[in-house]
Amino acid sequence: MPSDSDSRPAAHGPETSLLHEERLRLAVEATGLGTWDLDPLTGALHWDERCKALFGVPPEASLDYDTFLSLVHPEDREHVHQVVQRALDPTGSGSYRLDYRAVSPRDGTVRWLSTSGRAFFDSNGRAVRFLGTVLDITERVLERQAAEREKHRVTTLLENISEAFEAFDRDWRFIYVNRETERLVGMPREQLLGRSHWEVYPDTVGTPLEHLFRRAATERIPLSFENHYAPWDRWFEVHVYPTEEGVAVLFQDVTGRKRRDEERERLLREQTHLREQAEQALRERQRAVEVLEHGEALVVVDKDFRIVLVNEHQERLSQTRREDTLGRSIWEVFPAIAHPDSSYRRAFRQVLEQHVPVQFEEYYPPLGLWVGMSVHPTSEGGLAVFFRDITEHKRAEQFRERLMGIVSHDLRGPLHGISLTTEQLLRRDDVAGPVLAGVQRIARSTERMARMITDLLDFTRARLGGGIPLQLRHCNLVELVRATLEEHEVTHPGRFVLSHAPGSYSGEWDPDRLAQVVSNLVGNALQHGARDTPVAVSLEHEDATLVLAVRNQGPPIPEALLPHVFDPFRRANHHSRQGLGLGLYIAQQLILAHGGSITVSSREDSGTTFTVRLPRHTPSP
Repeated sequence: MPSDSDSRPAAHGPETSLLHEERLRLAVEATGLGTWDLDPLTGALHWDERCKALFGVPPEASLDYDTFLSLVHPEDREHVHQVVQRALDPTGSGSYRLDYRAVSPRDGTVRWLSTSGRAFFDSNGRAVRFLGTVLDITERVLERQAAEREKHRVTTLLENISEAFEAFDRDWRFIYVNRETERLVGMPREQLLGRSHWEVYPDTVGTPLEHLFRRAATERIPLSFENHYAPWDRWFEVHVYPTEEGVAVLFQDVTGRKRRDEERERLLREQTHLREQAEQALRERQRAVEVLEHGEALVVVDKDFRIVLVNEHQERLSQTRREDTLGRSIWEVFPAIAHPDSSYRRAFRQVLEQHVPVQFEEYYPPLGLWVGMSVHPTSEGGLAVFFRDITEHKRAEQFRERLMGIVSHDLRGPLHGISLTTEQLLRRDDVAGPVLAGVQRIARSTERMARMITDLLDFTRARLGGGIPLQLRHCNLVELVRATLEEHEVTHPGRFVLSHAPGSYSGEWDPDRLAQVVSNLVGNALQHGARDTPVAVSLEHEDATLVLAVRNQGPPIPEALLPHVFDPFRRANHHSRQGLGLGLYIAQQLILAHGGSITVSSREDSGTTFTVRLPRHTPSP
């Protein structure tokens, strides 16, 4: 029994003590506690039934301290004994609290027990009583151990995965990082734990990544996405999970995969493009085959002039079968063109030597046909020769030119006689009144007819290939233009504005032909321009080139007609009887003969302008 110096409260009578003990017993039973009481002086040990059951000993067993130690797990026994001895040491606090394992002597069952107690000492400092409680915590310990094993397993897994793993509290402070995170960030975990995510990754602030992180934390939903982190120039696959502590983030470097995907997409686009090109090429080839087969007559020869391809049209035109021509020399199949000096051989040689297409027209006697030839080099070193029957066109052209030549020459003789007669009549003093007016009308009509015949002759010369002859001499373009305008001033006073920049306007030209060009352009402007607006004529010089521009206001030339303005016999007003429609054509031919160019522009706001660019020195023909 403890001495008077123990710390238990004094009794106040048998009834009170019994009531107190009964309440204590009920409380102990309710909590599942077992009680024990050790006499340190004798080693006698008292366990209640619950305590004996926890240690696996029968209710009737007698116990002492040594028996108790024998029931403790061998691995915990020495530690338990040391803790008991410290509790019984009068220099200590006398309190006792310890968790250890007990092994049942019946079946070897191991239980985890949690004990607590207190030692009581007499006045001499001897421990005279040691009592306390014991509680079965096996389930709790096993759960904790299982949790620790699971934590260890998860930690081991996280430390060995290839993905980076980070855990944050609700203030976005790091509470865990794995080895891969350390490697990517370039910092040991000791420098990361406790720091803010936004401090370690400042470039993510204000980005879509921050928005997604905060959304996962606020809405408590997992999110997955890909993100490019600019400071590292790397792509990551990111998974964000809400946790009890805050947020966990798993991310993996997918830059290689991303670049492979991009490369695969690029290759796919290229393949698609190439396939589309191939399909387009196939379609074009099919169309080309159709065109070649059913279009103009075609003969293809190799570098030795052996025929390798003939289309259907060529069979009809040449009246030969392709099976009779393939593999044979073109000179053998078409002997009429085989002469060494024939235009065909010259054209073929030019194409082979210069690798440029050549076009020409030639009469083919065996068939009595005029053919238009277009000869092209092939990639194999041969020739592709296109034939077009132009016989009817040639006949019509020759007939028209022959007719115009005859008409022009046959009319000029009688017209010259009429002109001389009218000149003589106009000099006579007795020709007056209505007779004089009639003679003047005859003179004007004769002049107009003479101009038309001159135009027809110029047209004939230009179309027959000889070209319009030029008589070159030194002259001044400003003086030439001014003189031409003065002639038109007689019938159209006040209609012309001439301007020119300072400088020299001298050159080697045919002044009569240039005057004809200016007259044709001015006459065209007067005829088609607005009657109440002037015709502006301007001159400029650009190094070795002079520029003449004739501009009139009025309705613009229709856009569809612009490409044909210089075509012969083309008139803007088909009902006009002012001429044959050769003026602009002849003007163009004369400027081309001088080595220059002539263009036209026509707009509603700026009117119609004919621009002539003329070199100072006409090149040799």
